Amino acid sequence: MGLVIKSTEEKKITITGTEIEVPSVYGRIEFAGRADGKTLEIAVLTYASKSAFESKASALSTNVQQGSFTVELQKGELQSIETSLEYAKTAFISLGYNVEIL
Repeated sequence: MGLVIKSTEEKKITITGTEIEVPSVYGRIEFAGRADGKTLEIAVLTYASKSAFESKASALSTNVQQGSFTVELQKGELQSIETSLEYAKTAFISLGYNVEIL
């Protein structure tokens, strides 16, 4: 499972070191559920597309924020890939992108 992160009028996606704009990138999620049962560390790597990821292409370096962030779950939320995807989606939307979970 992953995210399609799409550029918007306000937030364009460009390949690092160039002025080349791309309409979207595919974000693949990695997450770690901490032993306390309520903390998730979420990391995102971006690829040109889902098919690029599936064909084992290298990650694509763009201006879309990569790296990890930590969230504390709300009562009833599980440490899972689904929860990680929702938090990552919310984070990228707050940065100005349109995001779809695949």
